[in-house]
Amino acid sequence: MSPMSPMSNERPRILIVDDNAAIHHDFRQILDRRARAARAASLDELERELAGGGAAPAAPAVASYELVFAHQGEDAVRAVADAHRDHQPFACAFVDIRMPPGIDGIEAIARIWKLDPELEVVLCSAYSDYSWEDITRRLDPGDRLLVLRKPFDPMEVRQLAACLSEKWRRGRALAARLRDLEAKVEAEVEARLRDRARHDDEQRRSRRLEVLGQLSAGIAHEINTPAQFAGTSLEYLAELVPTLATALGELRACLDGVATGRLTAAAACALADQLTFADALAEVPTAIADARTGLARISRVVASVRTHSHVRGHGGIASVDVNEQVRAALELARNEYKQDAEVVVDLTVVPRVRGDAGELCLAILNLIINAAHAIHDKRMTTGARGVLSVTTRCARDRVQVLIADTGGGIPTEVRDRVFEPFFTTKPIGRGTGQGLAIARETIVERHHGALRFETETGKGTVFVIELPALAEVGAA
Repeated sequence: MSPMSPMSNERPRILIVDDNAAIHHDFRQILDRRARAARAASLDELERELAGGGAAPAAPAVASYELVFAHQGEDAVRAVADAHRDHQPFACAFVDIRMPPGIDGIEAIARIWKLDPELEVVLCSAYSDYSWEDITRRLDPGDRLLVLRKPFDPMEVRQLAACLSEKWRRGRALAARLRDLEAKVEAEVEARLRDRARHDDEQRRSRRLEVLGQLSAGIAHEINTPAQFAGTSLEYLAELVPTLATALGELRACLDGVATGRLTAAAACALADQLTFADALAEVPTAIADARTGLARISRVVASVRTHSHVRGHGGIASVDVNEQVRAALELARNEYKQDAEVVVDLTVVPRVRGDAGELCLAILNLIINAAHAIHDKRMTTGARGVLSVTTRCARDRVQVLIADTGGGIPTEVRDRVFEPFFTTKPIGRGTGQGLAIARETIVERHHGALRFETETGKGTVFVIELPALAEVGAA
């Protein structure tokens, strides 16, 4: 515990500021119990001697206050500064108004309060140098200032000293308790914020995995189809190679026979006709190309899944290529739109943005899936395939991603609610109402961007993502 802790039992310190030494003596006689006790003992002793009685033992005297005296306002300011430096502040001060030739009491109090705003002050004067309005205008005292007229009554001085010292002590004790409470509250808030951040991080990871789970059947199909024709092509090549090897061996034997005279030229030509494999060789480049196409398709799908489910590093924030995230999202959502829509992709060279790649991919993916569902719903009534357009462009210091569909548009009565969590107009089992809410949280709250939409009933909707651009330019 510090020397001047509010809970310590040290005597309150009182500063007396007056240019008259006699006033200092009066305050010492009034506030110092030892001085009062010594004076009372002297009078009692004189009375006993006059009465012929014996001397009585002196009553114990304990000083209630530690008194410090200053003759000028500048001395008082220095005393308060020293007390503040030594962590031994004054509880209250009795300050005279007139103290020539130095600064007056009002100016002294103004300077003192800059050093110690908690100091309780009693302004002492026999003259009306300032009105109360003048004093409050210059000092803004609040509840820290009282006025005591000279000549003052000792009882009033003792009461003021006792009350103001106790008020000061309780104020410091309360301030200490408030600081402790604030520290506890701050620690609790920080702990809750850490828990909230950890919870939010877990929720974001869970949402990514949830979306991947919802798309898992389509992703499996997207991987299985190219894997099948890649496998078929490789099987064809596997069957063709032994046949080619056998044919080449027989041809070589035929040519050797011609060279040694063991086989006539006519017989060799007849045998060569049976070994014609030009048609088979013509199919080899196609089979190889199909296999390579299938494997490349699988690689893109796997890369998209890895991009989407990427575990975030420190803070998850880095320089992100928006076009890369758009391509990954289109790959992941392919099974959602390929039966219902033609896809138009226009990715221009745009600056990179600062953010979390996985979260941005998830936001774009949710908007693409939302657009695909809108096109599907319209196709169920019209039978016509729609168009899904994804565009990136730079608008001043912003990177924009536009995701447009030719679906039925957003009904007027629900346009104000599309970003509400768990709100959906889709049938049960088809949507959770989280996609647009997650997209808005990611774009607006996490990445300080903007997300808006333009819609027309019966014609479609365009969602526009805007993200603050970095100076670094990304790839198209």
